[in-house]
Amino acid sequence: MKAENRHHFGVPILEVQLPEVRARSEEIRQYLEKLRDEDTDGIQRSNQRGWHSGDSLHQSKEPVMQWLTEQIFQVGSRLALHAERKPPETEIFLSSLWANINDFGAWNAPHAHLPCEWSGCLYIDVDENPTEENAGICPGDIMFFDPIPVGAPYRPAPTVSYTPKIGTMYVFPGYLLHMVAPHYNERPRISLAFNFRFGENLTRIAR
Repeated sequence: MKAENRHHFGVPILEVQLPEVRARSEEIRQYLEKLRDEDTDGIQRSNQRGWHSGDSLHQSKEPVMQWLTEQIFQVGSRLALHAERKPPETEIFLSSLWANINDFGAWNAPHAHLPCEWSGCLYIDVDENPTEENAGICPGDIMFFDPIPVGAPYRPAPTVSYTPKIGTMYVFPGYLLHMVAPHYNERPRISLAFNFRFGENLTRIAR
């Protein structure tokens, strides 16, 4: 597995491509759209006009979701532990997993995933060649915000954006503010988002 460390604003943003997910993207898409058909309301978080599933898809009994959950855990936890320079035996949990389906014009408002230590997203069906809109930001891009709120001219640009491909996974600290630009394609933009927690921190909270 080869991962890219984008490291913007002094923060690691890890990117990896999962070709196995691309190969099964149609199967995954069909299952997630079926879920939306069964629960049209979903839940309201950062989603603006888009559908957000419940956050327990990692507990699904559906075979394709069990396979996908294992892919996310194996790759995502490995990246998070590597970024933290923690030993591989460190206890880490996939604490939540949910789907986002954005139809034409839908977007996700700026948000973070605290108190979770690490978060990420995985793309199932996206427009891989969107037309550029403004200032280098394309429709459906994921955008990350500089966590240091300083407007001095010596600071770099306060945001950075990426245009994901099918099978792209990003993993980043849970405190990092991010959003999704409006999606302008008739085909729904489908992604999964997830959170990781370290067992040592959960034990400390329990005490």
